[in-house]
Parts: sequence; structure tokens; C-alpha cells
Amino acid sequence: MKFEFTSRKSVLLLGAAVLASTAIACGSQAETKPAAEAPKAAATTATAAPAKATPAAQQLKPNADRVVTVEWLSGKTSDANVVSIDLRAKDKYDAGHIPGAVWMNTADFNQKKGDIGELASAQQIATALSKVGIKPENTIVLYDDQGSLWSTRVGWSLEVYGHKDWRVLNGTWTSWDAAKKPVTKEVAARPATQYAFAAQPNTKIVVNMEQMVKAVGDPSKIVCDSRTADEFTGRDLRAPAKAGGHVPGAKNLAYSDAVAKTGEFLPVADLKKLYDTAGIVAQDNQTIFTYCQSGIRAAHAWFVLQNLIGYQNVAVYDGSWEEYGAQTSNKIEAPRS
Repeated sequence: MKFEFTSRKSVLLLGAAVLASTAIACGSQAETKPAAEAPKAAATTATAAPAKATPAAQQLKPNADRVVTVEWLSGKTSDANVVSIDLRAKDKYDAGHIPGAVWMNTADFNQKKGDIGELASAQQIATALSKVGIKPENTIVLYDDQGSLWSTRVGWSLEVYGHKDWRVLNGTWTSWDAAKKPVTKEVAARPATQYAFAAQPNTKIVVNMEQMVKAVGDPSKIVCDSRTADEFTGRDLRAPAKAGGHVPGAKNLAYSDAVAKTGEFLPVADLKKLYDTAGIVAQDNQTIFTYCQSGIRAAHAWFVLQNLIGYQNVAVYDGSWEEYGAQTSNKIEAPRS
């Protein structure tokens, strides 16, 4: 605010008023207070430690194209470039499946003591894809009847070895059947191919036991346990693990919590809230490690966190508790109740 004075008398009167009010406010000691004391307080303030910066939240980049709807797929069943893979039990496939779908055994994607954890080798998976007539340029749509449990596992496997265009049918077979879409018993006639993965494995989305052990107490890592609460606390111990419990510091959220009763994934906003509430929130410099009992449910959590919510640094510990819990030297938390 700007003040304007029109006479010397006004200035003198104003000055007297200011001095009087200062004396009343400060008391008689104000006259004897050293003049240098005020700068000393300012100097103390100047040397105070700066406030610690809050870590920036990680920028989310969801990949919505990884999920397709029943309506989308129903318009692609005659497209030779789009290949649906049925991952249900063989007898269910034989009883009726999506037109054009081929059946694959989930065992083709797993191998105890494989090249990467329990994941089958690139050659084993390529051979299986060749038998059902799939080419590297094909769009693969995966479906099962277990809340996308096997679809996300196979999708993660394809991502590791470099098949670019794979997708998951939202709602799985359950939604297709509920929508009364066409069903056939006819086995798709696709000539065998010579499938080969062109790229090196994407090890950024795979974690081994040594990396998981080092993650304990590491603030740059968040560990997500996607097993049940009873497995997490150690009440439910499954072989070949020798001890129950969980990786120290891990946050627990069962993979099934991310799926609605219809078999569809929850809306993205609900998924984000769900994981946030469980304490699985990555800052800009953090990586999320997922694990379960054998790497299957962990891949489901990976899919939700990376493709639906949009975290960029998520990796699956494929050996999971079968491996970690079998090593007596590994640190374990087991808050049994």
C-alpha cells in the first residue's frame, strides 16, 4: 500500500505516533536491547538445514492395448493374423472353444530349473508355438477360465522372449460364454511354422534369488507378495519350501483381489487404490519385485502393475517362494497369529 504525506507537520505527527506505539509494545527494555541482536537471529535462520525433498511419484504409462474385450475379439475370429490361444484344460477346449482358437498346454511355458527361473527355454516355447501355426508377426490373444491367471503368465513369458503383439481377453472364457458368443468344437487348421524369437531375453522383467535377497532392506525396491494372507503369514506352507512366511518388508496383496467375480479386471482407478492401500506404491526411482509360490500369480501381479496401472519398473521373481523358502540361509518374516 502507498502512503502520501502532504505536509511536514503530518510527517512529524506520524513519527511521534510510531515511537509511542513501539514503546508500549516492547516496554522499557527495548531501549537497552543491543542493535546487533536482530542480525544474529537472521544468521541462525540462514544456516538451518534445507527441508528434505519428497520423492517424485513414478509417471504411470498404462498399456491399454494389452487387454481386449469380448466384442473386439468376436470381430476378429476370421482374421488369420489374430490367433487365440485357449489355456484351459484340454477337455474343456474339446467341449467348445472360441472359433479359430488353438489349444496350448500351460506346461509348454514352464520348466523346473529352466533357463530363467521356472520359465521354459526360448527354444521350448518356440517349438510349441510352431506346432500350432503361430508366427512372430501374429497378434496373440490369450484366454483361460481362472481370472486370467494363466493368460498373464503366458503373456509375461512371451514378453520375456520378445513376441511383440500379445493380448489378454478381459473376462476370459467366462465373459465370452456369458455373452453367448459363437462356440465351436472344430480344431483350427493352421499349418505348422518355424517360429523363432529374434531378440535376446528381456531380463529387466525377471528377478533371480540373489537379486531378491539383496532387495531386503533396499529402499529402491518394493516387494509385492501376491499369495494368500495365510501363505504370507506362514500358516499355509507349501512344498518344496522348508519355511513359511514372507520376504522381509514385503507387502501382501493376493492376485485374485484384482479380478471381479465376472472374471474381468477391476477398473484401473480401483486397481491403483487397491495397490496403494496395500503399500505397493513406487516412487520415481523404485522397482517393484513380484513373487508368489511358483511365479504364476506373480506374473498376474506384474501384468496388473505394469500394463494396467502403468508402473514402468516391475519384475517377476520366477523362482518365488518355492526357491526362496527352501534356502535356510535366506531371511524370513513369519508373523504367525
